[in-house]
Amino acid sequence: MDSNNNTSKRKTLIPRNDNKPLVNPKEKTKSHALSMPNQIANVEILENTYNHNSSIELDNDVKQCITTNNSITNNKQNGSNQILEVKDESENPELSKTICLNTKYQLNSKNYIQALHKALIKECNYNLLDYTSLNASLDFESLTNVTSRTLNAIKDQKIFSVLGYFPTISLELKNRGWVEKRDPYRPPTNYSYYLKSAPYMVNWIESPPLISPINENEAIMERLRSAQSWSILKDKKSDFIFVTRKRLINWSNLSELTSVSQMTRHVFCTKNGLAQCLESYKNAVTNLMFPRCHYIRSEADSDAFVEDYITTALVSTLKIIVKSIENNKRIFNANGNIPYTIIDFVKRSVSKFLNKQITGSKEIDMWMFNSQKEVWNEFMIYYTKLIIDSNAQFDHEYTYELELDVYAKCKYLLENVKNYCPQHYIDGITNTWIIKPSSNCSGHGIMLSRDLHAIKRKITESGFLRNNYILQKYIERPLLVYTCKIDLRQWFLVTNMSPVVVWMYKEGYVRFCANNFSMQNMHESIHLSNVRLQMKYRKIRNPQVPDECMWDYRELQDHLRKIGQEYVWDELIFPGMAESVYAVLKATTDTSFYRDKSFQLFGADFLITENFIPYLIEINSIPGLNPSTSIIANLAPMLLSDIVKVTVDYEKNSNADTGLFIKVLPEKWKPSAAVRRLGSVAVAINSENSYNLPAVGVNRGGNIFNSSEVVAIEPAPFTTGTHNQWMDSVNKKLAALRLRINAQNTPNDRGFLSSKHHNI
Repeated sequence: MDSNNNTSKRKTLIPRNDNKPLVNPKEKTKSHALSMPNQIANVEILENTYNHNSSIELDNDVKQCITTNNSITNNKQNGSNQILEVKDESENPELSKTICLNTKYQLNSKNYIQALHKALIKECNYNLLDYTSLNASLDFESLTNVTSRTLNAIKDQKIFSVLGYFPTISLELKNRGWVEKRDPYRPPTNYSYYLKSAPYMVNWIESPPLISPINENEAIMERLRSAQSWSILKDKKSDFIFVTRKRLINWSNLSELTSVSQMTRHVFCTKNGLAQCLESYKNAVTNLMFPRCHYIRSEADSDAFVEDYITTALVSTLKIIVKSIENNKRIFNANGNIPYTIIDFVKRSVSKFLNKQITGSKEIDMWMFNSQKEVWNEFMIYYTKLIIDSNAQFDHEYTYELELDVYAKCKYLLENVKNYCPQHYIDGITNTWIIKPSSNCSGHGIMLSRDLHAIKRKITESGFLRNNYILQKYIERPLLVYTCKIDLRQWFLVTNMSPVVVWMYKEGYVRFCANNFSMQNMHESIHLSNVRLQMKYRKIRNPQVPDECMWDYRELQDHLRKIGQEYVWDELIFPGMAESVYAVLKATTDTSFYRDKSFQLFGADFLITENFIPYLIEINSIPGLNPSTSIIANLAPMLLSDIVKVTVDYEKNSNADTGLFIKVLPEKWKPSAAVRRLGSVAVAINSENSYNLPAVGVNRGGNIFNSSEVVAIEPAPFTTGTHNQWMDSVNKKLAALRLRINAQNTPNDRGFLSSKHHNI
């Protein structure tokens, strides 16, 4: 071929709004059309020099990713005449820049939908271009470069596939010299659906589109390069597959050397699976903070829940009595509406509970729930009255001696119950439980209830137990921001399960409930923070709540600093989430099946208590990266970019940048200058991309006394032999305290113990 007729310059392509060909007809002989890629001479020569067999078996390592009913025929028919108009980039300078993956907050709640929708429309139009009918083609030098790069990628094991819509992953890998194996005739997402839908439907794509500056001509050239690579790669296996849905992978035909972004089997991402594998943690002293759950499969499971429910009600009654007296609220009156005998009943029942724990009795029906239903039903009636009636009183004439005696005995029992009920703090006083369907997500089908009979009706059908519900203790003392409940979505990446290797992401998002927290009102806008559910209440939310009912971690940390708790994020919340995640993975290693060369991104939901302890609620195997808010639209590209840093860069170089991912390094704490105290837990900060966790089994808890110190208060052990001696000591202290308070109070003051003097 005459070298004078070849050019290294890219052909200038004419916009598609006319019917002219994209290449000058006189120049056709100078370039190579792609309509028959297998007949390209230079491709055959290069492939022969690389000694590849032309009869390689068809690649079946992945299934075809078909997300729509559209056919390629329809795309071709509609492509040339129905391409939507794309306005000039100069109208919006923000769209003329490639999104900077390491720069946060380019998008906000006012502009993100329009910006992302415009970017998606632009991408849709480019992917619908029927370049074959326009005789568009690569010049010889470009064709040679693409072929050479593709063959080198095969040699270097840098062929990747993306199943689903994750343009950031493709961009990051291409920037590292990888080549994508992608059928140019099969668009990866339902373009026609999004083209016809309203702009807000961009929220439902799998991840945000890239705001790219490329024009139509450049897009066509990229399609041509992709088609050329496909002609070489279609029979080759991918070295790296990014996918979030396991059903798209043909595991049986997958190469052992292929890295896949899915673990083959894990049980902790279903509500019932997590509840079962953590069942032994219900009442254990452990780093794993997980509200106790009951997965009802049999009558024995139902009985265990009933015992837990009634125990919680008894302890809650003690809390109500103690708290009322400490707050100088008179709860005794000769005309009270609750029998005084209820107090004696509660004390006897709690004493039996403590004795059972001490002796290790296995008696299931210890309190004879079934044979004494009338007694327990009567107790529950009065307990409910104590909860809902702020003026409820016990029918006994008030005397100082009575109040002193009741307080001392209830306080004593309550302190000792804490030894055997590690989750007493989160229980509150209303005994509320959350009933979750094991198969639903996004808050669908969830019910909150404190009524035992209503709960039992929910989990039974025609007299038989239904095994598709999880009963989880509701956390009644959550951290409130602007009087509203929040929870956190924490991303973590698992790159090995034997041994466990987990990476925590330093960014995430905070979900707000739209309305003020209340345990008296069970409305979903108050208690369920799921993004899609709270979308319904954004217009009627608490005015202090952000308009998307969401923050990122930076905004939460700013809030903590404003309320004088600047240390709790680094010392309690983030390390606590890491400890729980690691403990779950360790607890499920025997029930999870891990394939080498696998990794997976998960999303854990945590609720923070008012004393800043994170409690794991559930783990999601497909953490939503769809840009349903501007917060997620900003964070998701950063997250996906950092996944490539860990799974590709760090895999080859342990000194590589891992972005915002931090590897969790569990080991016993040793004295060091770089140690921060967490009550009875220490976290040693090792380096920028890793930190040590304490050994599993150390108790984390306590109360916040100031912003930089957490102290764990251990109650006195329950020993029956010293009971009377202990009570005498308590009575003397209470009597002395009463005399001191009486000397300070005015004549109108009543009660005997102010809230700031209740620790004895």
